[in-house]
Amino acid sequence: MSIEIFHQLGFRSQWNFQSFIDDNVGNGFILAPSHMEKTEVENLDSNLKRNSIFDPQFFIPSVQKRKLATYDFFPDIVANGFQTSEYSDGFSQECAERCIIFQKENGFEKLIIPTRYISGMPSSFIQQQQQLFVLPFVDAIARLGKDRPVLLQIVLNDGMIKDQEFSADLLNWITGIPAIDGVYLIADINPRTKQLRDIDFLYSYLRFIQALSLNDLYILLGYQNTEAALLTLASPSAVSIGSYENLRMFNIRNFEEDDNGAKRGPNARIYVSRLFQWIDTNYIGAITRVFGDTQLFDDNHYKAQMFEPSYHWHFSKPELYKHYFLVFSEQIRSISNYNGIDRYHFLRQLIEQGMAEFASIRDRGVILDQDSDGSHLPAWLTAANLFAQDQGWR
Repeated sequence: MSIEIFHQLGFRSQWNFQSFIDDNVGNGFILAPSHMEKTEVENLDSNLKRNSIFDPQFFIPSVQKRKLATYDFFPDIVANGFQTSEYSDGFSQECAERCIIFQKENGFEKLIIPTRYISGMPSSFIQQQQQLFVLPFVDAIARLGKDRPVLLQIVLNDGMIKDQEFSADLLNWITGIPAIDGVYLIADINPRTKQLRDIDFLYSYLRFIQALSLNDLYILLGYQNTEAALLTLASPSAVSIGSYENLRMFNIRNFEEDDNGAKRGPNARIYVSRLFQWIDTNYIGAITRVFGDTQLFDDNHYKAQMFEPSYHWHFSKPELYKHYFLVFSEQIRSISNYNGIDRYHFLRQLIEQGMAEFASIRDRGVILDQDSDGSHLPAWLTAANLFAQDQGWR
């Protein structure tokens, strides 16, 4: 089963558009209203919108973060000050209708039912989502006409996914909504390391995704980092790729009120497919010295630019991210050429090879920091093996 790839848009989305057009990377886009004004979305090329979805980003409905205030269907705008107790009294229907009309008029590939971010594991989680968003949006779609697939957006934290009873209730609820054709699924991991190492979460998430997939639902995994490669074992329909870390790792703080504090830029990193890792570019010189060449790094026209002696490595350079889009999308494509047990064996081999590469780097005296090393790969392999055991693949 071929897995689709969507660009998760945000700041400097032009890099994603250029990657799509120039390098043929991805099947479409997930548009972000917090970074694109309403008129900007409306004026976007219809050919780009036709292969895309629009994420309403209702995560915190009382906060008009950045450009969200330009959308007349955002809950805080509709209700003139969002209050949960009052929102259900007519405002939710008006908000839903405006939002669906906007998505339909702009010709997006699928319609998105948005979600509200809820922390912890409240017993009212399903009831709140159902009352405030699911039912009003389902009703609006029925009134306006369902002429394309509908995805339910949902943000789940690691506790919800790892708790068997809670996740079972979620699965029963989601699969019991006849009006939806799929799920736009986002995982909120807090605290979050750059690469996921929580074996229980990875294993539970694989099982959760597979359960949805077995119910013939279209599954789009949003805000994905390199763990998207591992999660292909559960046969999602699509995964996302993003440039900056806030587009590869969901963090609700990015949708809260601005703190206006100065933020330090991260170190520049380059993605290396053989390692399933973003390597701090400070290590490039040491790695090339001990290996005698740059063959460890994926070869394409962006590599040729970046490895010019005059190139200045910086986290804001577009080549770093266009290189990643191209390399990682090819990696996902190669994995999705296999299915079932064959995909597991192929991915296991890639992970084991990555672990061997890291061991070789370490044996040659290059000691990578914890955000550049391969400490995530044993956790990935363990989660993959546990999942494979459930499927009778080992």
